[in-house]
Amino acid sequence: MPIDVQQAGSPGWWLRRMFFMLGNQKRQTRLTRLRSYRRGDPPAPSGAEGAREVYDAFVRKARLNLAELITSALGDRIQPTGFQTGVDDDETGDEEAGKMWRRAGMDVTSANVHDMVLTYGETYVIVGPRSQLTGAPIVTAEDPRFIVGDPDPAEPMMLRAALKVVYDDTTDEDRAYLYLPGQIWVARNTKTQRAANSLQAGTARAPVMHLDPNTWEWDTERSGPVPSGRMPVVRFTNKDEMGEFEPHTDTLDRINHQILQSMVIATMQAFRVRAVKNLPEKDPNTGKTIDYSDLLSLDPGSVWQLPKDVDLWESETTDLRPLLEAIKDDLERLAAATKTPLHMLAAGGVNQSAEGAQLQREHLVFKAEDRIARWRPAWNQVASLMLLVMDDPQRADLAALWTIFAPPERLSLAERADAASKAAADLSLKTRLIKIWQMTPADAERNLSEKEDELVLQAQLVAATAAGPQPVGARQPAGQAAPASGQGGTPAPAGGAPA
Repeated sequence: MPIDVQQAGSPGWWLRRMFFMLGNQKRQTRLTRLRSYRRGDPPAPSGAEGAREVYDAFVRKARLNLAELITSALGDRIQPTGFQTGVDDDETGDEEAGKMWRRAGMDVTSANVHDMVLTYGETYVIVGPRSQLTGAPIVTAEDPRFIVGDPDPAEPMMLRAALKVVYDDTTDEDRAYLYLPGQIWVARNTKTQRAANSLQAGTARAPVMHLDPNTWEWDTERSGPVPSGRMPVVRFTNKDEMGEFEPHTDTLDRINHQILQSMVIATMQAFRVRAVKNLPEKDPNTGKTIDYSDLLSLDPGSVWQLPKDVDLWESETTDLRPLLEAIKDDLERLAAATKTPLHMLAAGGVNQSAEGAQLQREHLVFKAEDRIARWRPAWNQVASLMLLVMDDPQRADLAALWTIFAPPERLSLAERADAASKAAADLSLKTRLIKIWQMTPADAERNLSEKEDELVLQAQLVAATAAGPQPVGARQPAGQAAPASGQGGTPAPAGGAPA
């Protein structure tokens, strides 16, 4: 049955609206371009149309995947480690919420979310039902090329609708998942693709990005309410809703172009070009044309006998050092513009001064702190939805929920030990474990528990040492009566006789 897309506010109306947003050509082109940079496959410069395949193979060797370094340098410093809830809001976080997070495999999922939001400028997280294997909610990081959300103008951090499209190669059909507050509407399309593309089941391809109401129909078996009654999709955005390297793609192209030029020059001058000038075309004795291809061979044992007026010429090599220095300068500019430590982009950056390296790390730490502040509300929403799936509304209260992140500044063991010893008089052990030793909430709790066990064991050893040995049947000192039976001493002999 065709889907009604005319009634305003109906699921069909929202489906059409979200398909327009998802299939926007400008948006798809931008996301595809950013993905190519992130995967180390940026647009290649034009040229050699007559030998395109060979040219492309040569150009691929000149590409340097700096986009991946820029995103990973920042993403590696952003790591959620726990949550404070209305049930447990101390520094080490709520252990039950932490267990749920670990069972759901969120360490990997959160890393994927950060990687995509730094690449595309936005990404989405969907919180699904409980997994039968882990008992924790199923949480997925979604590629923004195939999902889009419509933020609420009154509360931009919340979505009023979202759409995700997939292609299922086992059934050879496209499916569209429309998310509304408290509801999931699933539509399926099995007609257009088989007729137009003659695809067979098992053939992977991208899903359809447009809506024809006559070829789509609602899948009532997959549609239904959301148990939490809320929107199960959360949107993450980067600063200015841009990829971390997106403003610097021209610099990335220039660096790759210069690397390509250095490779071209090195390849072209791998062997010096030699030439012979003023050779006669014909033999003066016979008048026949001379074939120099056999006479002037470059064999190691060949000897040339040339007329006296003939000159030999040999090409000079091109100095590649200025071009390589230009590449190095561009890498330094890129590191400064993206606030990425130079040693991550160029091997020579390890030789910079300690003060310069520290300043670059500070810029990266400040940028990581900014992203943490931007993404914390979104992770609060994700954790709240997960706790609602776990039927724990008290912990799911957003008003009391707070995501704990690992410190973005990574200190060495020597730096931590020095700071911990200096702060021992002013900070508690729990604070030192979290703030200075940079332990996760779970590690801090375990350390405190082990510390308590050690103190109890130490007290028991001290008490046992102070009591001294108590040999059985020891002689009592003169003038001291033996303890009576039942008072901790040796029982008196039968009949009440003295021991």
